Formats: sequence, structure tokens, C-alpha cells
Amino acid sequence: MGLYNMQKTGFKAFICWAFCFLGICGIQRFYVGRTMSGIIWLLTFGLLGFGQLFDLFFLGSMVRQANLLNGLRSFGQNTNTNTVAPVFNVSVNIPHMSAPSAEPTKIA
Repeated sequence: MGLYNMQKTGFKAFICWAFCFLGICGIQRFYVGRTMSGIIWLLTFGLLGFGQLFDLFFLGSMVRQANLLNGLRSFGQNTNTNTVAPVFNVSVNIPHMSAPSAEPTKIA
């Protein structure tokens, strides 16, 4: 099970965000898979705090997006989680009815 297959949680992401109070900013960005911006946040103290404040409000959506992308990455792998039922091709032949005769029917 690789790093991409792990389900991200909002709680862990906010714990990573809280490391900014210890002077380490950007850990939450590494957690959700945004490595380049994580490096920028780490070197600039979370864009002087503005980036950390931005992440406080948008971290939930970043976690959902990371989980969606991780699901798409693992879609091509052979995991027997989605089993498709066999499809049967059924055809029904209705016999053609003969054309009605031109003679009127007699009622006795």
C-alpha cells in the first residue's frame, strides 16, 4: 500500500496546520500532496502568515481534493473492490401476426 493510497483526514491535516505555532509552517501542504507550495510555505513562514490563514479556511477542501485524486490514481490498479456482475444478452422474438383477411367476419 503506497503513500498515494492512504485516506487523508481533516483532523490530521489541522494537526499539521497547528505546527505553525511551533514555527514550522507548510506541513499541512505536504500532507495533502502539495509539495511545491509546502516548500514555499516552509521557507517563507507560511507566506508571512497569510498563507497559513488561507489554509485554515481551505484545508478541508484540499483534503477532499487529495482524497479524490488518490482515488483516481488507484483506479487503474488491480484491486478487486469493484466487481461487475456478468451481463446476459436476452432477446425475445415475437412471432409476426398474419395480416387480417379482407373478408368481413360473420356473426351468427
